[in-house]
Parts: sequence; structure tokens; C-alpha cells
Amino acid sequence: MKAIFVLFILTITTAVMPSCAYKLSTHLEVLPGNVRRIQVPLFKNVTMEPGVEVFFTNSLKSEALRSRVATLENNESDAEAILQGHIVGIEILAGDSTVIEPSKDDFLPDGTVLASQYTMTVDVFMELKKKGSNAVLWSGTFKQAKNFSAAQITLPVINTSNSLYNQSAKRQTLDALSKEMMQAAFDSMLENF
Repeated sequence: MKAIFVLFILTITTAVMPSCAYKLSTHLEVLPGNVRRIQVPLFKNVTMEPGVEVFFTNSLKSEALRSRVATLENNESDAEAILQGHIVGIEILAGDSTVIEPSKDDFLPDGTVLASQYTMTVDVFMELKKKGSNAVLWSGTFKQAKNFSAAQITLPVINTSNSLYNQSAKRQTLDALSKEMMQAAFDSMLENF
């Protein structure tokens, strides 16, 4: 009898607990202004870094599709609101550096300073505007930094940094930053309205 009672309590508990957690969830089903259909135009890029607007636009569209909160429209005329993004700034600074000692390397001048890491910081401004008006339903500014390794000079025949490696590392870092930042931006848009 006691075993049946314990089994009954466990069954009720497992049936009730998931439903309580589900009802207490803060998951929202609409964007600010009860918008259901959005259009995401190509980000505006005011930096000197060419092509980064594509990374951020694609990442934002992927996040919108993944969330299933709104339908992405190709034409502005079919959308209820426009979600615009502006890449305001990209800054790349040399981080950790290494000074070449005379006994350490015979192929580089003494006291050569080599950057071993760079830090990339990106600033993005976004706003959700009601179509046909200048009413801003939501806006936000996002800034995030990420490190990437510099090309390493290790062989005697290589006495300069590999520019193709640096460009590739910079692009991979921008792609990763765009995904992280657009996820944070979309989550912020859902939570703050």
C-alpha cells in the first residue's frame, strides 16, 4: 500500500512539475508592438571594413528564423515593421606582444616586437520601426569584443606576418561576433519590450 502511494505521488509530481515550469516561462511570442512580420534590410556599414554588413544581416535573419517569433518578409510592403541595423564601429587593437631577444631568434632584428594577439571590438546600433511611420518600437546599442591570434613567425624564411592568415582570422572573428551579437540583440528585443 505504501509503495502504491509513493508511486502515485511520483506520477503526480512528474506530471505537474513540467506544466508549472512551462506556465512560469518568460518566453514571449511577439516582438515589440505586437509585430508578426518583419523585413530585415542589409545593415548599413559606416566603417572602413568592407563586407561586414553581410555577416550581421545574415546572422540577424538566422536568429529571427530560429526564434519563430516573427515571419521574415523579403518586401517592405509585406512587413509590419523594419528591423534596421547600423555597424557603427570596428576597432582592431594589438593585444599581447612578444619582444624578440637576441639569443631567441637569429633571423629577426633584436628588440622586434611581434603582436601575438589582436582584440576586435564591434559597435552595432539597431532599431525596429513601424512600417510607414518613424515610430521606433525598439532600439538598442550593442558592443562586444573578441580576441584572435596573429600569424606566428617561426620559420627563418618567413620574416613578415602572413597577411592572408590575418585577413582570414579577422573574417572568422567578425563572423563569430556577428552571430553572438545578433543573438544577444534579438534576445534583448524580446525581453525589453
